[in-house]
Amino acid sequence: MPLFFICAVGVRRGVYFMKRNKIIAMAGIVLAVIITVIIAGISMKGKKQEGYVFDQNSKIGMKDVRIYLGQDEFKADDAKDYFKKNAINSYTLKYFFFLDDKFKDSRNTEELLQSVREYLDTIMPKDEADKLFAVYKTYVYYQRDAHDKTTTWGRPSTPEEAIDYLHKLQDYRRKVFGDDNADALFGPDVMLREYPIRRGMIIGDQDLYGAEKEKKLNDLKKDMWGDEADTIDNYTEPLDRYHDKLKIYQKDMAEMTSNEERQAKIRQFREELFTPEQVSRFDDVDRVTDDEKKKEENYFAQENEIKNNNNLDADGKAQKIRELQDQMFGSEAEAFRRRLIVEGEFK
Repeated sequence: MPLFFICAVGVRRGVYFMKRNKIIAMAGIVLAVIITVIIAGISMKGKKQEGYVFDQNSKIGMKDVRIYLGQDEFKADDAKDYFKKNAINSYTLKYFFFLDDKFKDSRNTEELLQSVREYLDTIMPKDEADKLFAVYKTYVYYQRDAHDKTTTWGRPSTPEEAIDYLHKLQDYRRKVFGDDNADALFGPDVMLREYPIRRGMIIGDQDLYGAEKEKKLNDLKKDMWGDEADTIDNYTEPLDRYHDKLKIYQKDMAEMTSNEERQAKIRQFREELFTPEQVSRFDDVDRVTDDEKKKEENYFAQENEIKNNNNLDADGKAQKIRELQDQMFGSEAEAFRRRLIVEGEFK
């Protein structure tokens, strides 16, 4: 099974590394994208860990995920309000992304930490600044050390290895920050990576029929999201859900005996996921596609007759074929000829 994972939710991605004593920080929210491997690999040696990294019984839930996916400006006047009760909460990692970006031009680690320390002192009480800075300092060195470790480890090549990677990475974070702190900091991000990987494994299983996949997908949502299982699909666009449906029922449709039966199933999916107006637009596209297909089938049938005409020499056949292309495709004839050349090069 190729290593690709269908992303059913939005994901905020942060990649951090030290290079020439300068911290480069990158972070952004990615919606309806394909998840590949998360950081540059991790060791696959030893026994793989079973079960979920985070599930419905963990302290991390949809509320934390919504905060993680939200857009916060972290204005100086408001920043102190996020950390009144605790320096580590659902906003902390996002705030560290903000600090990394704000001071990205720092020449080295020491200058970065000094700049952050001075900034925090100006926007929040000293005791809150002390607590938050202590966590940030640990976080900065964690980024560097994690990068150093992963450069010597192998890259996951299967979904199973990627799940094992998440287990090992979170275990490493728990050693650095403590169990509860590491989970509060990184839990939402891990769940947003783990879920689409597991989901992609189910959808991509070519041995399962659609009903079996649907059951497994529902079980997965309940296992990971509990009572909020039904809300997770709200983060996926209808078009993505439609493409997923086609993959989920791929085995069923491949075994259908007629094209009419397959088209009826496809229409059922469209009517479940789209508005009547959108379904109508799909129908229009289908009609155009069918017309183009019939036109090309007709063309190739006539082209074949010309090629098999023994009364014409090679030049005569080429001339007749060109005239046929001009007649059938009009202004699109040149584009059609270019396409035939490209397709011929790859045969």
